[in-house]
Amino acid sequence: MFHEVKIFDKKGNVKKVLSSKKLSNEYWNSFFHNPLSEAMKKKKGRGRKSEPNMNFDDENLDPSET
Repeated sequence: MFHEVKIFDKKGNVKKVLSSKKLSNEYWNSFFHNPLSEAMKKKKGRGRKSEPNMNFDDENLDPSET
């Protein structure tokens, strides 16, 4: 939800008014066309190596034999 924004000049007169609908449209357009989100969709890069699941005992912090 966006509220209407008024931009004033140095004299205090309203220079521009941005409607809530226009602000919302610009936000969501930039959200879906963000270069970072494009990279996330393509999933480029090295994958993470999976580490074996090790259970640790709380008392002595040694791996448990399970």
